[in-house]
Amino acid sequence: MFIYDENKRYGLAPLFGGYEVNPETVISAGDTTQLAYTFTTDENRLNNYLFPCYTLRKPEVTIGYSQFRNCDFLAGSGYNAAIVSIPVYFHGTKDHLEGDLNLVVWENKTIPIIGGREESGIPKIPADIEDLNEYKGQYFTNLSYKGNTFLQMKMFEPQPVTGPKLEQLQKNALSLNQLGWRYIPKIGGPGADLSQLTLYPQSFQIRSAWTGAGSLQWTKLSVEQNEREYYIINALAGLPVKSMGPVFMCKGSFVYKPDAGRVLM
Repeated sequence: MFIYDENKRYGLAPLFGGYEVNPETVISAGDTTQLAYTFTTDENRLNNYLFPCYTLRKPEVTIGYSQFRNCDFLAGSGYNAAIVSIPVYFHGTKDHLEGDLNLVVWENKTIPIIGGREESGIPKIPADIEDLNEYKGQYFTNLSYKGNTFLQMKMFEPQPVTGPKLEQLQKNALSLNQLGWRYIPKIGGPGADLSQLTLYPQSFQIRSAWTGAGSLQWTKLSVEQNEREYYIINALAGLPVKSMGPVFMCKGSFVYKPDAGRVLM
């Protein structure tokens, strides 16, 4: 007879058993390349995505592309991701902190999607995400669904970041508060069986970095082209870009700390 152990964590197919939870556990992607695009936009548009306990730190959106390789939680393999986030303050009854609220995260492998979404509340959904390509001083990649490209990302003429600027990048990336909303809809009706605002601590140990110009090109999709995500893509494509900052490319090791995550109060 199966006996449930409330001191263990159970994933999908839970009847095959659970595993111990250790707050000190970290998992990593030992070879990580990231591109980060940041632009200012309309503050009122961004406020539409915030619960009352959040306030904007800046009217900015960051779209980050990550190519994760040598992942220990994937037995050495890797995956690609694209993260759309906004900088916020969280003001709760007990917790008061700053972090990056994840609006949507696309990934191209199932295991990271499940681990980040159901377990930690990060809004992850699937997409086809190309590896980062380099040609004649340019880096580029794209995201698509069912053969329909909806985001193209490019970086031009990267220049090395060194000295104090690199040191500041490294310092800023050592503690990353990723914020999410763990929402499980109610079976058979509207509403939620589970609704929790969450914190997912992470760290990026940057070894080297470059900066340059870049571009983001969105393509709006129809319901026929992307039946479950088209409205997300079209909302992001419709955000006005008031100014685009420099693009940063960083290489290093990415560290996830899922068992140090918690529900915000």
